Amino acid sequence: MDADTEAEGGIAPDASGEPAEQPAEAAAPAPQQPQGEDPALIAAQREERARRRLRQTARDMILSMLVVAAGVLVLWLPFHRSTPDPVKTVDPTSVIVGARATETWPVLAPVGLPATWRCTSARVDTALDGQDVVHLGYLTPDNLYVGLEQSATKALAFVTDATVSGRQTGSRDVGGTTWATYQSDDGTHRSLVRTADGATYVVVGTAPWDVIDKFATSLRPG
Repeated sequence: MDADTEAEGGIAPDASGEPAEQPAEAAAPAPQQPQGEDPALIAAQREERARRRLRQTARDMILSMLVVAAGVLVLWLPFHRSTPDPVKTVDPTSVIVGARATETWPVLAPVGLPATWRCTSARVDTALDGQDVVHLGYLTPDNLYVGLEQSATKALAFVTDATVSGRQTGSRDVGGTTWATYQSDDGTHRSLVRTADGATYVVVGTAPWDVIDKFATSLRPG
């Protein structure tokens, strides 16, 4: 075999006649991890997403509970709200004592009425001629009105106003005292009227006659 043939079928010798060494193959580069796929980073991202879902779920649950609680409260309040008493009561003592110390005529006031009778107004007004008008107003146990208007006024409008434009219908004996009876045109107000000791007294109310009589019977000059 000649040199050319040997060169074609084997390793060509170098200048010294020794066969040349075959160059070693280059080592394959290590596979690189694609950017963004670091296992620690991926795990951290998954954990953060899990925390966000947990927070979202907790917030949704709280909002749902608040909506339900508000609905229950709306339904509960109308049935459990305490209803205040619309009637405002007053103590007439200072008005009565002050009027008795000022007026020259007997100022009457009820004595011995049950506690279920409530005084709702007590004041001193002024008649057209400047005379004082002592007013006391009460509610009966049935929430009907009975009041007392008393004054030494000579103004004719006093009786008309006090009886709610009532017309005289007769008279009646109440506890041994004779009173003139008045009734308003619409029939809603009944009144007892009498004049004594320089003053005119009017008991007026929406209550029945027997209740008005009871109030008139309780009146005392103090």
